[in-house]
Amino acid sequence: MDTRRLLSITILYGAADVAVMAMGGFLLLPLYTHTLTQAAFGTYVAIKANTEIFTYLVCLGLPSAVSRVYFDHRQSGQQAAYISSVLLFFALCLTMLLGAMAAWGQQLWTALSPTTPAMPYLGFSIGLAALSFVSTLGTLWLRMEGRAKAFALVQVGTAAVLAGMATVNLAVLDMGLPGLLWAMVASTAATGLLLPALLGRSFRPRIDWQHIRTSLPFAGPSLLGYVAYFLLNRISTLILQRHVSMDEVAVFGLSQQLAMIVTIAATAFAKAQQPMVFSAEPANVPRLLDRAGRLLRAMMLGLTAMLLLFSSELLALVAPRSYADGLQILLILLVANFANSFSQVSDTALLYHRHPRASVAVTIFGALLSVCLSLLLVPRYHALGAAMVLAGAFTSMTLLSHWLAWRVTGQSYLLPMLGGLATAAGLAAVAVWLPTLGWSAALTASLKLAVLATLIGAIRWRLFRH
Repeated sequence: MDTRRLLSITILYGAADVAVMAMGGFLLLPLYTHTLTQAAFGTYVAIKANTEIFTYLVCLGLPSAVSRVYFDHRQSGQQAAYISSVLLFFALCLTMLLGAMAAWGQQLWTALSPTTPAMPYLGFSIGLAALSFVSTLGTLWLRMEGRAKAFALVQVGTAAVLAGMATVNLAVLDMGLPGLLWAMVASTAATGLLLPALLGRSFRPRIDWQHIRTSLPFAGPSLLGYVAYFLLNRISTLILQRHVSMDEVAVFGLSQQLAMIVTIAATAFAKAQQPMVFSAEPANVPRLLDRAGRLLRAMMLGLTAMLLLFSSELLALVAPRSYADGLQILLILLVANFANSFSQVSDTALLYHRHPRASVAVTIFGALLSVCLSLLLVPRYHALGAAMVLAGAFTSMTLLSHWLAWRVTGQSYLLPMLGGLATAAGLAAVAVWLPTLGWSAALTASLKLAVLATLIGAIRWRLFRH
C-alpha cells in the first residue's frame, strides 16, 4: 500500500474518530461551558475521569486483545464464534463486577472524588463503562474487517445522537449535568446496537474457552496498561480536586480535553495502520513501520502547529472569558500530547513482535513518574503543575518506548521526534509572544496563517519526496 493510499484510509478513520471526539470534546464544549456553571463543568470533569477507570476495569483489556488475536481466528473462519465468546465472557465478568460495586462502589467513588456525590453519578459511570465495551467491540470489528466507510458512518451517527440529545437536554429542557450524562448514555447505547447487528445469526450462545485463553495473554497486560494510563493521564486531576475549587478543575479539564485532540488523532492513525502491519508479511513490516512513522510525524506536527498558533482563539471560541486563564495550561498540554503521539508507532512495533509487556512497562513507568510528579507539583502549582506533570511524564515514556522498539527492530525515530518537539515548543513560545506585540487581531491572524502555511508546505515536501 503506497503512502497516498495509507494517508486516505488514515484520514477516513481519523475523521470518523474526530467526529465523535469533536462532538463530545470540542463542538459541544460551548454548549457545555455556557449552560453549565463552571463548578458543574468541573464536576463533569471529575465524573469523566472516574468513568475512565471504571471503563478500564469493565473492559478487562479485551478490546486490545481482540485487535491482536482477531486475524488468527479469521484465517480459520471462526471470527464470529470468537467475538461471541469474548462478549459472553465480558457479560460474566460484568455480573461479578456489579456485585462488587453494590458492596463497595460508594467507598471507591469517595476515594476517587471526595467532593463529588456518589449518587447518582456512580450509576452513570458504571452504565457508561458497560455500554462502552459493547460499542467498542462493534466498531473494532469494522476496523479489523477494513470497512472504513461503514465505520465512519457509525461514528458520525454516534456524534449526531450525542449532539441532538445534549442540545435538547441542556439548552431546551435545562436538565443540567444529569441531562448531559443521559445524552452520553444514549449515544453510547446507540453505537452498542452495532455489535448485535454484525453478529446476527452468527452469534454462538456459548463460551469457547480456547478463544478466551488465546486472548488473556494480551488482555492481562493491556488491562494493566490501561490502569497505568489512567494514573498517567488522570492522577493529576484526582489530586487537583483535593487542593482547588471545582472552578479551577474546570479550567484544567477544559484545557486537557482540547489538547486531547492531538492524542485522539494519533490513536486514530494507529488504529488505521495496525491491521496493515499485523497482517503483513514479515519482510514488509520494517518498510510499513518506517512509512507509518514518517506519516505520523507529518500529520501530528501539522495538527499540533495549528492548535498551538490558534490556541487563544480556540479557548475564546469554546468557553466564556472565565476560562481564559487556561491558555498557558493548554499550550503545555498540547506539546505534551504531541510528545505522546510518537509512541504510537513504537507501541505498534512492540505489539507486532509480541512484546506487549514492554509496551505496558512503558506506561507503568509513565504512571509512576506521573504519580510522583503530581504529589510534588500539583499541591504547589495547582493546575499549571498538573500540566507540567503530563508534559514530563509523556515525554519521558515516549523516549523509553522508542528505545525499547529500537532494541527490538533496529529502527529509530529519536532525532525526528526531538526535532518535532523543538518545533512544537517554539510554536508555543510564538503563541505566547505574539499577543505582547499589540498588533491588530487581523495582522496577528495573518502572521499565524503564514507561519502555519510555511510549515505545512515543508511537511508536505518532506513527506512526498520519498
